[in-house]
Amino acid sequence: MKKVVAQASTLAIVLLALLLGWYAWEHYTRDPWTRDARVRADVVTLSADVSGRIIALHVDDNQHVNKGDLLLEIDPARYALAVEYARRAVEVSKASEGQARAQIVSSQALLKQRQSEEQRRRTLKQGFAISGEEWEKSSTDVAVAQAELMRGQSDLSLALANIELAQAALTQAQLDLEHTRIYAPVSGYVTNLLTRQGDYANSGIGLLALVDSASFHVSGYFEETKLPRIHPGSRVDIALMSGERFEGTVQSIAYAITDRENALGNRLLANVNPSYTWVKLAQRIPVRIQIDPNYAGKDQLRAGTTATVTVRD
Repeated sequence: MKKVVAQASTLAIVLLALLLGWYAWEHYTRDPWTRDARVRADVVTLSADVSGRIIALHVDDNQHVNKGDLLLEIDPARYALAVEYARRAVEVSKASEGQARAQIVSSQALLKQRQSEEQRRRTLKQGFAISGEEWEKSSTDVAVAQAELMRGQSDLSLALANIELAQAALTQAQLDLEHTRIYAPVSGYVTNLLTRQGDYANSGIGLLALVDSASFHVSGYFEETKLPRIHPGSRVDIALMSGERFEGTVQSIAYAITDRENALGNRLLANVNPSYTWVKLAQRIPVRIQIDPNYAGKDQLRAGTTATVTVRD
């Protein structure tokens, strides 16, 4: 009797072990979950469009700012002078235009007078009342008046072109002056602020980083064997290492990752590794997860923290 009980107990233990082994296998190889996940957010790197000394810094490290808030100011003195210079250049160009138009009016009147004189002398020459030399002189005067009119028209075209150039220079100068004040393009958090008042800002060089507070999401890196059970719209449970738990929704699944076994070779040909690794690990595919908008602690998330993601359905 004891022998039968022992055999039954052994069989039960073996079956339980097989059942637990099967469950562990399914859980670790098939169930869609991963410990390899990160909280992510978009980071906007702000730089100056113009160079100059920073005369005012209106933010502190880790401060929250709203879209449109003034972050810092660059010394505007020389850019204000450039605007004034460009404005005067526009006025000079417009004055040249006025002179050219007045010259055209004068040349048109003179040409009309010369043409009238030439017509009268042509009639007198036909009646032999004047010499041919006098008529030729009036004809020459008409040609000179026409040349003066053409020169005036050319001066007007040049003046109009100069006005356009001066207006463009004024617009650029005004734009440069506006760019001495840098505003927040999004609402978010200033992070790792190293810029200080008095520093010299160089055009195109980063000054501060702004974490977009509306862009927080979770990136989970799932093994390729688990992808068949993950779909856009699937609900997920998210657990941070710090203890917070909340829900989310699968937004999208990446369509490509880098193939490290197929590097670019000579003449753009594939350079396939000839060696074969016997143990092949499943590739991990990024899955973007939207955080539940009703999660109360959303404003307390930190980009880069580690998370565990489990797909429910």
